[in-house]
Formats: sequence, structure tokens, C-alpha cells
Amino acid sequence: MSRRAPAEGLAVRLYAALAILLMFAPVLVMIRYSLNDSGTRFNYVLHRFSVDAWMHPLDVPQLGLAIRNSLTVAVIASLLAVLLGTPFGYALGRYRFRGKSMASSLTFLPLATPEIVMGAGLLTVSVASASTAPFKTLLPEGLLYPLGMVTVVIAHATLGLSFVIINVRARVDRETLVLEEAAKDLGAIAPTVFRTIWLPALWPGVVSGGLLVFAISLDDFVLTNFTAGSTVMFPTWAYGLLRRELPPQVDVVGVMMFAVSLVAVIAAGALGRRRGVR
Repeated sequence: MSRRAPAEGLAVRLYAALAILLMFAPVLVMIRYSLNDSGTRFNYVLHRFSVDAWMHPLDVPQLGLAIRNSLTVAVIASLLAVLLGTPFGYALGRYRFRGKSMASSLTFLPLATPEIVMGAGLLTVSVASASTAPFKTLLPEGLLYPLGMVTVVIAHATLGLSFVIINVRARVDRETLVLEEAAKDLGAIAPTVFRTIWLPALWPGVVSGGLLVFAISLDDFVLTNFTAGSTVMFPTWAYGLLRRELPPQVDVVGVMMFAVSLVAVIAAGALGRRRGVR
């Protein structure tokens, strides 16, 4: 038994190291190729070490516009998903009501639905808003038409809503319910109970759900391709660019996005531990 334990521990560490290597291999490749000058239009072959792409990260037509639009959409979609999903997730975990089981099951449906189906449906709704009464009378061209950043925000928020609901609901536990009852017995009013007990308990779930929506929105291609129209978004812009060329600036932007996501995840984890200690 004592001889098997170290061997099993070594095997677990090796499997963990292999899994981490597979997860971060694309990032390591991006870092290396972002420091490369291939001398051609396609940055596929390592040729000469260069930091020129890092010195001029936006030196590609429309790259800056694409990043700005994608970041704007990601932030707004995250906030919208948090605002709509937090009360719903709290209600699912906190209260009992008729139809709760069905509502809980439906929250997982967008995660199981193929994005191409959801994208086609959202495209249909957007175009139909310009030809179906009463929506076509609300605006000159339609409520959700022409396609643009508004339709992309709606699409990404719709996809990310389930992540917020699931994360917030997971924070509603028996211990917090007991604390709520104790606070009420001591005379605390409802706003005070929510501010001092429920808000610290739900906050990590809200932050993690919002970060997930933000990360998913940044790199989502399918829904963006269906709903962006002529708006320049980073995923669709990069796909169109890669058919003509692959400059090292694309790898630079990829490394930057990974770094931003990593910092956000670390901050969310630190916030969650801090809330847990309190």
C-alpha cells in the first residue's frame, strides 16, 4: 500500500501536467509566433525573432475597430446577462413556485442547443422585425434591423444568460438560508438581510458568470457571423483575414486577450475567497 501511493501520486501529477500542457499549448504557440518575422504574408514558419508586432499591435487595417467593437459588445452583453440572470438564478435557488422544475430545466436548453440553430433563429427574428407588424412600425427599418452591434449584444446575452443563472443559483445554499432566518429573528429588515447576507454570498457567482459571458462573447464566431451584418467584429474579421494573410499581430492580440482573461479569472477567484473568509 505504501509503495503504490507514491506511484499513484506520480501518475496523477503526470496526467495533470499533460492536461495543462494540452490546454496551454495554443497559447505558447501564439506567444512564440507573435515574436516572429516570417518575411511572408502568412506567419506559419519560424524565421527571425522580432518584437515589431508587439511594438505595432494594431498595424493591420480594421484590427483596432474589430477589437473595440468586440470588447464593447462583450462588456454590454455581460452586464445585460448579469442584470437579467442574477434575479432569476436567485429566485430559482431561494423560492418554491409552480413551474420551477420546468424553468430550471429550460435554463440548460440554450447550452444544449447548437449555436448554428440559435444563430439562424436570431437572424430570422431580426429580419422579421423589419417586415412584421407591429415591430416594423416602431422604427423606420425595423426593431432589430439592420443587423449590427445591437443584434450581436442580444445574441451574446441570450447565450450567456444560462451561465449567469447557473452560477448564481449554485451560490444559494442551506447555510445562507439559516443565516437569513437568524438575521430575521434578530429584527433585520429585508433590504438589510439581502445586503449583508445574500449579496456577499451571490457576488462570486455573479462575477464568475459575468466573466464567462465576457470570455464567450469575445471569441464567439457562429452567433456573431449570423447577427453582425456589416459590423466589423474580431472573430469574423479574423476569419476573413486568415483567407488572405496571417500577420503576427493576430497572435499578439490573442496573447493580450488571454492575459486579460487570466487576470480577470484570478481576480474573481481572489474575490470569492475573500467573500468566503468573511
